[in-house]
Amino acid sequence: MAVTTEATQRDQVIEMITGAWKTKVIGEAVRLGLVEHLAKGDEDASTLAAAAGASADGVMRLLRALAVLGLVSHEGADRFSLTAMGGCLRKDAPDSLYGMSGHWNERMWNSFAGIGESVVTGAASAPSGPDHFVQQQADPESADVFNRAMAEGSLRVGRALANACDFSDADTVRDVGGGYGALLVGLLEANPHLRGEIFDLPTLSDVALAWQDGQGVRDRIAYLGGSFFESVPPGADVILLKFILHDWNDEHCRTILNNCRDAIGAGRILIIERIVPERVGPGDEDVIRGDLIMLSVGGKERTEAEYHALLGEAGLEITGITPIDERYSAIEARPRAV
Repeated sequence: MAVTTEATQRDQVIEMITGAWKTKVIGEAVRLGLVEHLAKGDEDASTLAAAAGASADGVMRLLRALAVLGLVSHEGADRFSLTAMGGCLRKDAPDSLYGMSGHWNERMWNSFAGIGESVVTGAASAPSGPDHFVQQQADPESADVFNRAMAEGSLRVGRALANACDFSDADTVRDVGGGYGALLVGLLEANPHLRGEIFDLPTLSDVALAWQDGQGVRDRIAYLGGSFFESVPPGADVILLKFILHDWNDEHCRTILNNCRDAIGAGRILIIERIVPERVGPGDEDVIRGDLIMLSVGGKERTEAEYHALLGEAGLEITGITPIDERYSAIEARPRAV
């Protein structure tokens, strides 16, 4: 029995070591449009290669890899069809992972390549900082990949947030740094009295509202352009910061939080993040993976104690922490009484 256990453990470590190949197989298949073509019906590799402007031999081998992963079915010879699991990668699929695949195929892949440097220096090794975000959002193709990846996750988180937290006392909820504003969708679905506002860079206004057109709550969402490093407009009852603070070091976070504190008045700030346990184990892969990603771009995931300290430095106090699901929590903060 011991031999079998040791062999199984060794196989698990091999899978960990070699697992990066799956990211690239999926990302390149989506990038080349193979998933979208296969969604129309089964096809042969040569036809798919011609549509993608790629090598027939290369596409055939990529499709076989997708078949091993269960994302396509090898129908025989060089014909393949899309499986139900592979359908999650379609751009217009419910709960699509299209954006996430592109995000990991490019930005995350490149970020992890420099993780060794960041571990040694403690500094970002990938492009980062406020200017980088402005540049990225100014590039329509890169911005769409990033914002779709964020939106895909935010749709689910927003619906879970609506179930976990009470918004009956609010009229206006503002998603600060919200990209396409996907976090607002679930909140507005569950709370018909609410109005939502997206606050992000002015360059995103048209594409964000175009994305919202298909979500069913567009008539209750407005877009405000600006930078949270400069100021946050007043007027919202609740400010949402989802996956914002983990992007930045403490100094940048204090600037963001100071601006949110000045804007919120008697309202509240909800910070949606993964919280690092005081002691981690195998079940904490999601938050620790996220922390390493943030290391490479100059941010970090934080413990509850670190959030208390960070918010305190910005004149805020934590008034509650509500688990949203098994991964994320909503940290409620209000201006500290003077």
